[in-house]
Amino acid sequence: MKLHWNLAGASLLAVVDGAGIGNFFTYYDAGGLGPDRWPFLDMEGNECGGMGGATGYGQSPVTISQAVESTCDTDKAAYSFTGGDCTWNDLKFSLSNNGAKVEPKVNDDGTTCNFGSMNIPHTPNKFNALQFHIHTYSEHEIEGKGDRGFFPAELHVVHQEETKESYAVFGTMIDVGDTAHPVFEYFLRGWELVATNVAESCPVTSAPYAAVQQKVTCSATYQFPYNQSIQDGVAFFPDGGPNLYEDLPTASEWGVYTYKGGLTTPGCNEIVNWNLLDEAMLISQEQMDRLDYLILCFVQPTFASDGTTVESCVHNTVASESGSTSRPPQPLLGRKVTHRCPNGPAVVISDVGVLPPPGQDFVKPSPIEEPANTGSNKCTKTLFEDCSDDPRYDPEVSVNLKSTAPSWADAEGYWVGTRRVYNNQGSQLMETFASDKFKNTMPYPQDEVKMFVNRTVMQTRYFEHIYQVFKPASLTFCTFAIPEESSNVLGNGECGKNGYATVGERFGTATFEKDGTVDVFFTTGRYAGGKGKAITVDDDTFYYKIGDENSFEYSETESFNNPAKTRVAGSGQYFIVSDVLPYSANPLAESFTYELYQVSEETFKEQLAAAYADNNVLPEDQKPAISSGNCIDISSDATCPSEAVFQSVDPLYNSTPYEQDPSVKGGWIAFFVILGVLVLVGILYVWHMHRINQQADRYKHQFARRIAETINMDHDKKLSAKGLEQEFKTIDSDGNGVITKEEFYRFMGDRVSEQDFNVMFAAIDIDHSGSIDFAEFCAFMAQIGAILTEEEERTGYKPSRAAPAKDEEAGNDEP
Repeated sequence: MKLHWNLAGASLLAVVDGAGIGNFFTYYDAGGLGPDRWPFLDMEGNECGGMGGATGYGQSPVTISQAVESTCDTDKAAYSFTGGDCTWNDLKFSLSNNGAKVEPKVNDDGTTCNFGSMNIPHTPNKFNALQFHIHTYSEHEIEGKGDRGFFPAELHVVHQEETKESYAVFGTMIDVGDTAHPVFEYFLRGWELVATNVAESCPVTSAPYAAVQQKVTCSATYQFPYNQSIQDGVAFFPDGGPNLYEDLPTASEWGVYTYKGGLTTPGCNEIVNWNLLDEAMLISQEQMDRLDYLILCFVQPTFASDGTTVESCVHNTVASESGSTSRPPQPLLGRKVTHRCPNGPAVVISDVGVLPPPGQDFVKPSPIEEPANTGSNKCTKTLFEDCSDDPRYDPEVSVNLKSTAPSWADAEGYWVGTRRVYNNQGSQLMETFASDKFKNTMPYPQDEVKMFVNRTVMQTRYFEHIYQVFKPASLTFCTFAIPEESSNVLGNGECGKNGYATVGERFGTATFEKDGTVDVFFTTGRYAGGKGKAITVDDDTFYYKIGDENSFEYSETESFNNPAKTRVAGSGQYFIVSDVLPYSANPLAESFTYELYQVSEETFKEQLAAAYADNNVLPEDQKPAISSGNCIDISSDATCPSEAVFQSVDPLYNSTPYEQDPSVKGGWIAFFVILGVLVLVGILYVWHMHRINQQADRYKHQFARRIAETINMDHDKKLSAKGLEQEFKTIDSDGNGVITKEEFYRFMGDRVSEQDFNVMFAAIDIDHSGSIDFAEFCAFMAQIGAILTEEEERTGYKPSRAAPAKDEEAGNDEP
């Protein structure tokens, strides 16, 4: 039950609106209702586990990276704000066990005053303000600002689109400044009047609910600065009313971070267009103390069945022990956060190429012209044989990687960003005790790992160095008993004090296939002992598969996500082959996503050094930043490949298997007979290839239609990494991490003949292992959007998609 008080003239009106939303969830872990358990709450339309990109939105809040924070994608000219006509006496002030809220009161005729409205980019419709509320501690993290990215509070003005289709939030961080906020003072007074009236209904003579470790102690003797009688309440408010868009911000100029997300309280519905100010609203320390007290010291009366008698008074905050009423940041999973600045560029830079953060001025260099291959691969033609059309036999076709696959020129260089790791249940992977039994255990949080990649493609050779910098473990983790033969720290640091850094390296060469494939023959770090392939799927997509059949298998898909090819996003899985639990039951050790942007060598080294400093990584645990084409010896039992080892596999130093000897062994009769046979075979071959192409086109369209029946895609017919994972798990019915032929056949049903099915399966099964892993699935899914577009243009076919769930009661939607 939640108690509201309406400010109406000179009196406060109590309104009971049923069970408070705090009865369904909490912000503390005890009781199983904390944020980690929200995806499992039994409530209609619960989307807290994420919809896998099916809605085109995603979960909120999120982390706004320093790269986004320091970059202006465009200006904010697309925004417009209109103040409302509400007076202070038209507003309803509410306190509940999960926060403080203000909204227009409903008149007897069902109407309300106009609280204001805004127009936002990418939609012509107006969004009308419904209410605003406050979370203690900010929900969104803004790297490089506040206290390690967070602020004492965050305010959300919730809007609904005039078509009722979606919602938008005008939000601002709240920080402490030198002076009081004049307009926010009146909001505090309204809430304090409500709290005063509640206190009179719930007299408390002691302090039974003094909260340990909370930001404030809920003293029973606390007196509000404006604890006056209800009859004097009107005197607290000036004439007129607030303009939310002009009165709340305190900075003279401000920009906006915008992205597509969801509500930040259960059911976390993915229906919100987020618009967050890049400058915090400032209030005084005294105002912040009063706000904390109002939210964290809420006393909830329980009324008798007749609604008139107060039977009990309970301290009923749902805040965490640290005083937080905020959900932790959720993965972006490929979504873009756009920064719109007061004086930013007039065009959306992200549409034509992403700018690097200020001061870097990175411009992708032009590819270096490399010499054609002069190795021993030859093609000797006979009278009846001509292999000049096959590049493997053509000595004029280079074996160099950038020549056979120009996308490698775009992929090399220096990259920085963030990597997020998830366990086999899809939850973010935090600290786990390090043990020699388990290869992937890390006693450091992996929810947000700083990632640095140095990739060099030099003629036929491939060098890749992947740095990861981990933040220190939580103090709570450090208090846990350490299991036998395990550790809560790596290297020379202390648990909870020092972070840690790792490096994994991959080395490879081109192959005589001349198709851009890299044969990865040498690995160090977490990849040590693994071998495999790096394949260019198309001009924008790379697929990596590395493993040791007796130890582990690692697969990954990476794609450019902007036209300038200076940003990439990737996802993958890491399997462990072991007869030890838990991997004997489920070999999937982790899945991961990452986002990187390209920088110069100087910036790469500066940001790596900054990451070491920010996470307090000891000098002896830091890995050196090297220049392109070099190697780091980081393992005691493996060294970098020597020149002799490279030459043993480098095509430039070995003989090609694609050579033919001349073999003319016939007279004119044999010539014409064989020529006739070749002509006939050629005709049959052309006819056969035509049929194969028709068949390939047919099964691609059949598979695309089947996929479209089961999932929702965005307007560009693309899936996020989470959406791809969700669809993969749908087909992988036994959950072993690969799709067998039988599982794929069941998924397709009777939509395809057995012959077509076999061709389809073989096309997706890139490594011909007899099963489809996640990376092979992603590589094939990259083609689905174009196929569906062709279907719509050619046949008018449009798959039916279910609309995302929405809350019927707009006023109860609290991001």
